[in-house]
Amino acid sequence: MPETVYSAGNPGELPEIIDFINYVFSQAARPHDFKTLLPKVYADGACSGAEGFHFLARQSGRIVGCVACRPTRMIYGAHALSCGYVGSVSVHPYHRSEGHMKRLMRDMLASSRAGGADMLILGGQRQRYEYFGFENAGAVYRFSVSRRSVRHALPDADVSRVSFAEMREGDVPFALVIYNAQRVHALRHAEGFMYDLRSWGETPYILSLDSAPVGYMAGGEIVLKDESALPTIAAALLERQNASSVEFSVPPCDKQRIRLLRPLCDVVSLSRCEMINVFRWENVLPALMELKGDALEDGRRALDIEGDGVYDVTVQNGSVCVTKLYAAPGGAVKLSHLDAQRAFFSLPGLYDDIADIPQSWRALPFFISPQDCF
Repeated sequence: MPETVYSAGNPGELPEIIDFINYVFSQAARPHDFKTLLPKVYADGACSGAEGFHFLARQSGRIVGCVACRPTRMIYGAHALSCGYVGSVSVHPYHRSEGHMKRLMRDMLASSRAGGADMLILGGQRQRYEYFGFENAGAVYRFSVSRRSVRHALPDADVSRVSFAEMREGDVPFALVIYNAQRVHALRHAEGFMYDLRSWGETPYILSLDSAPVGYMAGGEIVLKDESALPTIAAALLERQNASSVEFSVPPCDKQRIRLLRPLCDVVSLSRCEMINVFRWENVLPALMELKGDALEDGRRALDIEGDGVYDVTVQNGSVCVTKLYAAPGGAVKLSHLDAQRAFFSLPGLYDDIADIPQSWRALPFFISPQDCF
């Protein structure tokens, strides 16, 4: 077997990277065109510096494997976290079982940790990524709203009040302001906002009520400046899509939207959001715990997390302080890295038998919009 060279991508290599991932994913599933599928990363004009967060394996000068980790900044309440979203994980079909994915994932993890990332995020097969420290995290309520439920819950809904207009560049300032007003959101920029919304094949629309803009939608991302418009918009979506039902995905911390959708839905389910790998617990825990607000009970625990360090966690009056310690005190809660993530971030009730921590500290509301996923 020829010698394999592993390296980060260099300027000028992006066209070759795109050709490679197009080929691998098209072989595995339907035809892929990543410039169209993920314009926020791969579209012409949107990918300056993208080569640098791709990790490549080459044999005889040809790419045989690729892993990417796109940096992103996530806002959770009053906290900003440095994150990375892992994607484009691919190995040439002729070079499987040569260890390229394992090596590239290790290189990517080491680079991200050294670069100061608080946590990494990805979507994928759970057991496959547990080997690299990732575990299911967060929760999403999925409300199914049907024509029948609207007929009973909103008998007087006037869907003619709602209009949909394809979003233009001139709409970006309005949309970005209401997007940034959310308690949980990524740090997006005006120049790339349309690329974000058009990713995953979506077409963004401005939503108007009585001819006045009230929000926007791009696939499942529906952001409104006035949440009271949501029931009427839900009824209008059913008509527009000529669908028997529509689904709304809502993080548990969005209490207002939950209250509005409860009486409308036929069925509500709870499922995990994505997978995460926490590097800096002293930053991640306060950000996610404080989203619980008044529901967070006071307490103090010392956590001895294998491979990550020892942390003192103190909660008082809804404020969270996490300090990294040099040594584990007596009575510290000992956890593996994966079990620590399960104890704090899994769905309610799933891992209550892991760790002596208050119940209100569990099931932390990690969330990321699909439009920010890689």
